[in-house]
Amino acid sequence: MIFGRKKDEDLDTKDGYSEDDDLEEQPRKIRDLKPENRRARKEPIKPWGKKERLIVLFTLLTTVLVSGVLALSARNFKLPKIPSLDVSSVSNLNPFKEQVIVVGNKGSSVSQEKIENTKKLFKEATNDYSGIYAFYIYDLNGDYYYGANYQEVMQAASLIKLPVMIATFKEINEGKLDANKYLPLIEAMGKRSDNSAFNELVKILGKERINKEITSLGMSNTSLSENKTTPEEIGMFFKKLYKNEILDEKDSSTLMCFMTDTIFENWLRPGIPSEIKLIHKYGREVHVVSDAGIVKSDRPFIMVIMTDGVIEKEADELFPKLSKLLYDNHVDE
Repeated sequence: MIFGRKKDEDLDTKDGYSEDDDLEEQPRKIRDLKPENRRARKEPIKPWGKKERLIVLFTLLTTVLVSGVLALSARNFKLPKIPSLDVSSVSNLNPFKEQVIVVGNKGSSVSQEKIENTKKLFKEATNDYSGIYAFYIYDLNGDYYYGANYQEVMQAASLIKLPVMIATFKEINEGKLDANKYLPLIEAMGKRSDNSAFNELVKILGKERINKEITSLGMSNTSLSENKTTPEEIGMFFKKLYKNEILDEKDSSTLMCFMTDTIFENWLRPGIPSEIKLIHKYGREVHVVSDAGIVKSDRPFIMVIMTDGVIEKEADELFPKLSKLLYDNHVDE
């Protein structure tokens, strides 16, 4: 018993520890309340002040405003009943009721008031529809023109086939292509807007040759690679074709025949009296419906209607009405 107790005592006092140590009161830590010794505290982050909030508000408002302006001025964007923003229209303001528009060596006095009324009626007719609608009229006797959005760069769709048709005619005349083989391809593009014929001729001619033809035609805003053009440049193409300024009279007549009585007679054609000959080219792709050509009335003129960013079904229904509006207002001048 004594030996056992000694062993326990040795364990209790080993490494300087004894049970009595647990009974000793531990010293209490006294908090230092002196202000100078108080630990520095971090200041909480203050909310934005008036200046910062105004800067953020101004930035947000500017962003929204710029986005709105860019959307409204986008070439192929327009919501129904909301006009597209056309900053260039400011420069077109004219206080005069009569104007002499001179093109080439000719001039013609026309009623500016009548023209402005036609433009107004066209815009009213298209205002409730999505997308951009444009028109271009060129009077072939008086050599004057007018329109709405006619200098807008728009999707060309199959109207881009026009310079390809001209380039092919010229290559045939120069003996580089066989007429028996390639004239039917031109006819297929004119009558049926055949894409296979178009792709084959682009491959045969090469893009460089076609771009050279586009430049020769003065179509500076027309691009084969981007498939874009303007209503004005399409109108000028038909004006030059009619006046034999691109091809000789025989070839011009042949090409115009290829663009008469096509399979696309539900757009410009219904708005023009059936006895009036229409030489035209139709174009269509997603959100694009366009038709343009020569109205061979007693007072022949070019009519171009192009669209971009539209709902095709809406454009199909609207096209004949627009064609009739432009025809009636022009021939009644």
